[in-house]
Amino acid sequence: MNGAVVNITIKNNTIIDFENKSERIYACVKKCLVEEEIESLNVICDDVGYKTPNFTTSGIYCLHGIVRLQNSEDKPWSVIVKVIKPDSVEKNYAEHHNYWRREALVFNSGILNELPDFIKVARCFLVEELPDETIWIWMEHIEGEYAGTVEQFSFIARQLGRFNGAYITGDKALPRYDWLCKSWLKSWTTASRKYAPSVDTYVERLSNDDLRTIWAWYENLIRKLDIAIESLQRLPRVLAHQDLSQMNMLLVTSDNSTPQLLLIDWQFLSISGIGEDLGKMFGVNMSLGIIQPDHYDEFQTSLYNSYLEGLRTAGWQGDEKLVRYGFCLSMALRSVWEVPKYFSMLAQLETEPQNQNLKDRLYRLERIISIQKDMHTEVELMMPKLGFCTVH
Repeated sequence: MNGAVVNITIKNNTIIDFENKSERIYACVKKCLVEEEIESLNVICDDVGYKTPNFTTSGIYCLHGIVRLQNSEDKPWSVIVKVIKPDSVEKNYAEHHNYWRREALVFNSGILNELPDFIKVARCFLVEELPDETIWIWMEHIEGEYAGTVEQFSFIARQLGRFNGAYITGDKALPRYDWLCKSWLKSWTTASRKYAPSVDTYVERLSNDDLRTIWAWYENLIRKLDIAIESLQRLPRVLAHQDLSQMNMLLVTSDNSTPQLLLIDWQFLSISGIGEDLGKMFGVNMSLGIIQPDHYDEFQTSLYNSYLEGLRTAGWQGDEKLVRYGFCLSMALRSVWEVPKYFSMLAQLETEPQNQNLKDRLYRLERIISIQKDMHTEVELMMPKLGFCTVH
């Protein structure tokens, strides 16, 4: 601590050994507050308790407290520590959509400093590799509001269009790093098929015509999957976040100004096709129950129009069909995971017929699959118009 005598007290409410990280904590607080003269530092360590972490995320922690400066002024501070870890063997390879080291490499590379200035990111204070093979990412803690309304989501979609558009117009150069995923949906659909629940036994005894139609459509989509994935590579390339769930998008407002979009969790950063990010954003927030079924159509229309508006604002005047294609196909391909999940839940309902929570989830998923089918139909109609291959 540069020879300074600083009184540091730590109250640790986690299972992580933060008591032995006092020097790291002190260094981060200095960077956080841009203050040199610290007299004492009070530290409280809490587990954020994030309920649906990535497989490669060991934990997320909030370190916070009060710092007393040598002028006797007290200031609050807070820092986020994200601990990432190795997982299954396939996640050791950079081409995997969930390559376990990617977010650490993102922060170390400085790539986030080159983003358009209307995208806000948390500053990274330190990336620390430990002997136990975990990596600790120490970063700025920025508070904001999670999107909930169609207006807020549409604002985010517009900013996303501007963000993606900056790379198509050449305003920003696409970064070139080996650890960036180059075919995110190819990797994700491969993993989804590998780990999807097995429903063959249930499907073999289907008698309901509507359910048989869904399964037949799904089998047809799988038969054409490789061609669909390949067609995404023919779309204009953009830098894509690929994980725009509600928890990873915050609206930050200061001094009553226009909100700024803060994006966190860069683990899935990729070079993707135009519209893919929007399809993921729409699909994942329906699947998580953030967007409710009675608002699906409203959100779909508003998000798409806002994203397109953002692209136009960025100066891109290309063929709108390319945007619609990327959006629809990205959304439709989520069925690779969600259709088997749907039939698995139907099988579960046979043994739990009074499970209302399960019934509610099935209703939501049935509506989502209906949208995926419609969007896939759009994709197949657009394929020949765009000169992409199709299979009959």
